[in-house]
Amino acid sequence: MEMEEEQQTMWWRKLGFYTNPFTIKPAPFDNTIFGQDSLLEDLYYKIPAGTMSFIEGSLGAGKTTILKNLISKFRGHGNVIYFSCNRIDTELNIEELLKGKYGFWGRLFGMMPKDMIVLLDESQQLSSVNTERIKYFFDQGNIKSVVFTGTNYSNTNLHDSIKERIGKDGLFKIKELSDEQAVTFVRNRIGNSTVLNDELIKKLWHVSGKNPRRLLQRLDRVFRYAIENMESEIKEDHLIKIFEEMKTKTETTAPQEAAKKIEKIAPAKEENSEEESPKEVKKPGKKKKKSRR
Repeated sequence: MEMEEEQQTMWWRKLGFYTNPFTIKPAPFDNTIFGQDSLLEDLYYKIPAGTMSFIEGSLGAGKTTILKNLISKFRGHGNVIYFSCNRIDTELNIEELLKGKYGFWGRLFGMMPKDMIVLLDESQQLSSVNTERIKYFFDQGNIKSVVFTGTNYSNTNLHDSIKERIGKDGLFKIKELSDEQAVTFVRNRIGNSTVLNDELIKKLWHVSGKNPRRLLQRLDRVFRYAIENMESEIKEDHLIKIFEEMKTKTETTAPQEAAKKIEKIAPAKEENSEEESPKEVKKPGKKKKKSRR
């Protein structure tokens, strides 16, 4: 029974995919970045120089994907530590994190590494005390560079010394993908699949608030729907059935579009009516004599 249920949940196999192409978990294509070339180039330059940086972006915008790309870029010497701050319940112990590079013996003998690159994901969870210790180990040479990510830089609890070190040059904001880049992002995962055309991918991109993670979640629902209903190609009508927000949007925009068409036609009719209708000619009437009393 468990095997049968597992086969049913692996709907992507029926479409020829080895894994779910819309998973937000670590996957082979997660390190592919779209629309953030200049951001990555700046980080590739700054990290070896010994700096602190902050990447700002909404949840699901691609911050973690960028950090994974940095891991692939700089892990050659085993000097990269990645940590998701969402996993901590209380305080981050950066000293223990550094000692953890050497495993059990590092913790036992207090061995501290040098020139580490520390990547701290979703750092809005950190307190000012946490980040003050990071600056200490940065000044001691144990940490060479730090890259923080978060949803809003101005609302973080980073220690003032950290903010000074980041400065204006160290603050990066994830750029919003264009419609074409969003299509490329999806095609990187589904190839030339004809289940969904590019125009509908763009519509889903807008319905998803132009957020990559939300787009993947909606695509998962669309492709599941295609399998469950044996649809070889998804049409816009299908999307309206799947997503209530698309139905509402269609109902709202249809009258507006119709009104715009009427507005374009109405002025023309008014102009023609003025030209064609003859002007009224007033006939001269007899003037009434005023009665004298």
